Amino acid sequence: MGLKRLLLFLGLACLVAQGFLAGAVSKDESSVVNLMIDMERSPEAAGKTIAEKENLEMNSTINLANEVDSKNLNVTIFVTGDIASKYYPLYVTLLGSKSNHELALGGMSRDDAQVSFDEQDARLRKTKRLVEEDYVCGGYQFKAAGYKPQLNSFNQSAYKVMDDIGLMYLVDDTGIPESTGKSWPYLLENHTFYVVPVSISGSVRLWDTSARDAGMNGTQWYDILVSRFDESGTNGEPLVAIFTNTVSGSGDYLNAYKKFVEYAASKNATFVMSKQLVEMAKTR
Repeated sequence: MGLKRLLLFLGLACLVAQGFLAGAVSKDESSVVNLMIDMERSPEAAGKTIAEKENLEMNSTINLANEVDSKNLNVTIFVTGDIASKYYPLYVTLLGSKSNHELALGGMSRDDAQVSFDEQDARLRKTKRLVEEDYVCGGYQFKAAGYKPQLNSFNQSAYKVMDDIGLMYLVDDTGIPESTGKSWPYLLENHTFYVVPVSISGSVRLWDTSARDAGMNGTQWYDILVSRFDESGTNGEPLVAIFTNTVSGSGDYLNAYKKFVEYAASKNATFVMSKQLVEMAKTR
């Protein structure tokens, strides 16, 4: 799908955001699923044509979003500041305009590195502004609630930044010490935001990038997802999993993603956005 064609969808998307279509939430809360889609720029895009870049980055995200949108299931989508402001602003507007989508912050760029407190403060504030400015639909301005840092880009000194700008949650996809033994979001001690731990199956974190780097094929990845889903339902725990466009947006990982969504939906799972999962955790 080219960028120009996205303009044709924005009118309908605004109607969706205003409530003409509502995000589906199953009444059966025995199994809770928080799917996260991480939209990143592809490291393979350098030197490619515009069409080739769109296929690697935007169309791969469309493939992931279509699977949940066709079933009207809730999902959280993380976008970086540069994607929202420079590369795919129209598409980010479309993503944010759908009522079953929660837009959240994915860092300033995929190349984020650890920086000083002042630099991190400025970068996170700018990322929030850029992502929020993309979605102005029918006069409505949304506020981003969550943040998933780029790998090795975040340090504890920046927790204060999250407090100061009022973010609701931080996604833990690497396993900070405070998350040990926790499956539900929890309030980080001495701070105002919650941490959302990404689920673990054995020694495998439910993040497709980790599975790929461990050498798993799509079938193995799917089997782990299903096994953890069944276990989570039995234990009354949520399943939190990240699917990256550059990993799961095509090939056998896309097939695994589609099969897993079908499986969870067939079991009447409740699909929630990350901010909804945090609200559920507050009442437990």
